[in-house]
Amino acid sequence: MLRAVMAKLTRKPKSDAGIELLALSKELCKLSSNDFINKLSKWQERHKYFLNEKTIDENGKWRYTHTRLRSANYTLKRNIAFLFAYESVENLPKTNNGLEGEFAHLKTKLRVHSGLKLENKMSLFHIILS
Repeated sequence: MLRAVMAKLTRKPKSDAGIELLALSKELCKLSSNDFINKLSKWQERHKYFLNEKTIDENGKWRYTHTRLRSANYTLKRNIAFLFAYESVENLPKTNNGLEGEFAHLKTKLRVHSGLKLENKMSLFHIILS
């Protein structure tokens, strides 16, 4: 999620709202869902008028001035239900590092036999897993 927000805001946003949103998204792993939601809603309330600024282009049509900031905000808002799924399940880790370790031995065996066709790779996995 941090990568998605940084892609829209850049590493060094120029506006105060962008700097605050980037700092808030960097705290994502350290905060509980309630704390993050409260901080995000306070940020949205504080910068409501800045986010809703509009510009009229050369064709006479209006558009939002800070589209990338609005997009980063909407990305967080849209995915907030999925960001803290680990809190609803007991003993579920925040990262998938443990899962990656489980499949490391399979990846090693696949690298050793890198020239196999797909059907032979599948047979190799069935032999290993059984």
